[in-house]
Amino acid sequence: MKLYTTLEQHVKKEPNFVTDNGELKKWVVLNKAQNFDEELIALLLEEPTLKEKFFVEIAGATVFLQNLFIQFLEQKKLPERQLHPIQKQGRTDH
Repeated sequence: MKLYTTLEQHVKKEPNFVTDNGELKKWVVLNKAQNFDEELIALLLEEPTLKEKFFVEIAGATVFLQNLFIQFLEQKKLPERQLHPIQKQGRTDH
């Protein structure tokens, strides 16, 4: 399953992130990500694939790769192969 599809299906579990037509409210999710919203982060952490791509472990702490997540959501179809090296290094400035 493509990463965006996984993200969309998992985040749609929260009614506040979905329009009346069942579409993802991308702008709401982006805003929540920019504000390190606990509810959004908790949803992302529940799904192993999303956790692997958008979080990194640093000194025993799980860190949300906010810039990577926002960039991915804005571009919607960023190739998955570009995510892995960034996630592995825990950097978003590439």
